[in-house]
Amino acid sequence: MKQLLPFILVCLTIYGARAQSDSAPIFRIDSLPPQGLLLDKGWRWHAGDNPEFAKPDFDDSGWESINPARDITELPQVRRAGIGWLRLHIQVDSAIFTQQALGMRVMQSGASELFINGHLRQQLGMVSPHAGEAKFVFKYKNLIGLPAAANSAYVLAVRFAVQPHLPYNRFAQNSNFLYLVGINDMERFSINRSNHNLFVSFVFTSIGIFFILSLLHFFFFLFYPSQRANLYFAVSVLIYCFYWMILGLFQVNQLTNLRLLMYLGWLRGALCPFIYIFLVKALYATFDLPKSSYFRASLVACGLLMVIYLTNYQTGVPWIEIGSAVVMLAEALRLTISAVSRKRRGSTIVLAGLGMALLGMVGRIVNDYTTWLPLNRAFILPYDLLRSWPIPIFLSIYLAWEFAFTSKSLSIQLATVKKLSAQTLAHEQEKQLILAQQNETLEKKVTDRTAQLQQSLNTLKATQSQLIQKEKMASLGELTAGIAHEIQNPLNFVNNFAEVSAELAEELQESAKSQNMEAVIDLSSYLRDNMGYIAENGQRASAIVRSMLEHSRSSSDERRPTDLNALADEYLRLAYNGMRRSEGCTPGDPARDPDFQVQLITDFENTLPPVEVAPQEIGRVLLNLCNNAFYAVREKQYKQVAVAGVADEGTYQPTVWISTRRVQSQVELSVKDNGSGIPEGIRDKIFQPFFTTKPTGQGTGLGLSLSYEIITKGHGGRCSWKQNLVALLN
Repeated sequence: MKQLLPFILVCLTIYGARAQSDSAPIFRIDSLPPQGLLLDKGWRWHAGDNPEFAKPDFDDSGWESINPARDITELPQVRRAGIGWLRLHIQVDSAIFTQQALGMRVMQSGASELFINGHLRQQLGMVSPHAGEAKFVFKYKNLIGLPAAANSAYVLAVRFAVQPHLPYNRFAQNSNFLYLVGINDMERFSINRSNHNLFVSFVFTSIGIFFILSLLHFFFFLFYPSQRANLYFAVSVLIYCFYWMILGLFQVNQLTNLRLLMYLGWLRGALCPFIYIFLVKALYATFDLPKSSYFRASLVACGLLMVIYLTNYQTGVPWIEIGSAVVMLAEALRLTISAVSRKRRGSTIVLAGLGMALLGMVGRIVNDYTTWLPLNRAFILPYDLLRSWPIPIFLSIYLAWEFAFTSKSLSIQLATVKKLSAQTLAHEQEKQLILAQQNETLEKKVTDRTAQLQQSLNTLKATQSQLIQKEKMASLGELTAGIAHEIQNPLNFVNNFAEVSAELAEELQESAKSQNMEAVIDLSSYLRDNMGYIAENGQRASAIVRSMLEHSRSSSDERRPTDLNALADEYLRLAYNGMRRSEGCTPGDPARDPDFQVQLITDFENTLPPVEVAPQEIGRVLLNLCNNAFYAVREKQYKQVAVAGVADEGTYQPTVWISTRRVQSQVELSVKDNGSGIPEGIRDKIFQPFFTTKPTGQGTGLGLSLSYEIITKGHGGRCSWKQNLVALLN
């Protein structure tokens, strides 16, 4: 029994110590520092949802110890549970209440209901066991008065819910605290509230100033596009304006949707590098400098910072904001100091703005990272004022000064120009008087010269008309030579049948005297047939003479339905007979040869209907084309004879082809020969007036030109050179 007594005492001691350790700890507040007190110890956590957890006498000794002031991402048990309760026992020294009134401020990242001694004192958002019904809000610095309680003992019970699958983002240096509670005196709260309201006013004043500056410099760029610094500065300040607008939404607590605020937090951090990038680009454009390797290295550094910011939650906004500011402002300082050393006009203004901004940035960083209580930081307005306003305002002043200097320079130059204009005005008037006199003299000379040129032109036109008429008469001579051969046949027929008819008339008289009626009848029948032959050949001769008269006319526009096949065949043979006339020919002349023999090949479309043309004009075209063809084949024949010494008829057979055919709604008239041809280099000139390939004295150069005008202008067709000359008639 004596041996069991020590063992029993040891067990009782261990049990008592364990019971004491399991009982709920009490957070005792014996004094209150000026900066306030953070309640970050003694909390208990339990997952689930039970209204009994709010009662002050509920036994929470078995709950898990937790520090809700930690970042929510460091408390995976809370995120897994979704909903649960936090409890804390507080014992406040009664002497504190006699000196000052106490209050609490709360910062959270979810939805909560705060119970003090079993009574609901504050609800932030809507707590629900169903995630779809809960409303999660982001609230901070909310004042909750701490009521008097018996023995100054308090039990804080917090019903809390977290939002699932939320991409948390850190705001400034703050973490996303699960549930952060701080206690301070009410007087300190009122001071902090006044400071906060002043800071909110400063934020929205900054937004207005930045927006006006951005708009102003954007219009400066529109009116003066060559000054691109205004555009870069306007973009930089506009992005800064958006940055402060997001900050303003955080400060006024009007936008409480937790998910939206997280995305805006991401956006706010992502905007920081672009503010400084466009600011540095504006400085490059202002100082008129090319982009350096330092600037490219700064861009790479900002890109790396952006990657770190987007992929690492622990970095938060300060790394991307402070890092990009340090990198780009270092480049801005390098540019500005270089401009100051080169005595760039007004560069000291930009340097002063950069210096004040760096001073404000350093002060804000020191304030943020040396104040250990996030809910009760020192007053930060002076630092934010220094780091945000000087750069845009001072750079805007510098750009305005540059604009004013440019305007002043332009005014001075304008005054100089006016003075020079006044001095040169007298000289200009004197010059104008001299020019007027010279113009009058020149106009008189031009008038005289124009009259001379007009007279020369009229003479030239008359000469050209004479040459054209001469060419027509020359073609008439060609036609007459052919007609002489053609008309000989009907005249021979007329003469022969006239002699025979005279003999028949004598025999008819003798038969009548002898009253041989049968012979009279036969002789009269023969005589009638002879008269018909005489009339037929006379009409043929008359038609040939009429064609000759029509061709001799200076012009004729009368168009009538014409058998184009017959017209082509007739003028082909007239041209051939003209080629073979013996009058005036000389040996070796390709244009005249009574012994000339050529093969004529016709290919006429039998179904070709009558064509509306001026027959004498088309006949003149055919005559020119056929004459050229006969000349070409005869020239080639003479050249072969000259080379060989004698004519070898088996080697070369002169041939001329003429054909007609329908091509859709047009008629094609083609003349082809196997003569010497036209050189390729001069084919584009064959239709030009007075251009000829014949020796001097054998051609005027107007034949093809007149033919071209008859086809194109007279009949609305076209002429072309392929392997032969082709005329298309509409």
